[in-house]
Amino acid sequence: MEEGILFFWASWLLWIIVTFLMKKSSRRTILAYWILLTIISSSLYFHIGPFMFSLAIFTLFIGSIILMSKQTKTFYHLLSAFTITICYSALLLWEKISPIWVILPREILISIIISCFVYVLCHNFVGRISICLFGMLTGEMIYSFILSSYGFQEVVGEKAFLDTLICTLLILSVLDILHKGKVKVTTLITKLLTKLEVAK
Repeated sequence: MEEGILFFWASWLLWIIVTFLMKKSSRRTILAYWILLTIISSSLYFHIGPFMFSLAIFTLFIGSIILMSKQTKTFYHLLSAFTITICYSALLLWEKISPIWVILPREILISIIISCFVYVLCHNFVGRISICLFGMLTGEMIYSFILSSYGFQEVVGEKAFLDTLICTLLILSVLDILHKGKVKVTTLITKLLTKLEVAK
């Protein structure tokens, strides 16, 4: 599968959901613009010194900082994001050094591991998204800086990274939907049992 296909497909799907299914508000407008800017900037690249950056990484980074600043426990979320940064960059280095141990495609394996860490570290959905974005973006930058010190040059925020990022966000979204569904079903069962007890 060509790199970036998953990112574009999921991003456009997310934009449709935000634009047509969310209630009209300033939050919906900002989110829709942010997704569109990320899609547009994903194919634009520029150089800073010896490094080549995708413009999408800065679009996402600004958004992750805004999301992080809106969290109540900002310091805790920053520490959690730092944990994800170390985890993500370590996984990429592991993949580079010992590719034979990567038994699943990069998008699936790294996404599952990062999602598990994020899910344990934070308990609200927006907090998880902010930690995931900030951690993976900084992890991608650190990984590229480490490789450059050994003479390897890679694009910071290439399409493969965007695929991995969107996979992780999708897994977190599915986990949140399943958790909310479980809570609703549990509440409904409790109400029914209570009514049956009253009826007796």
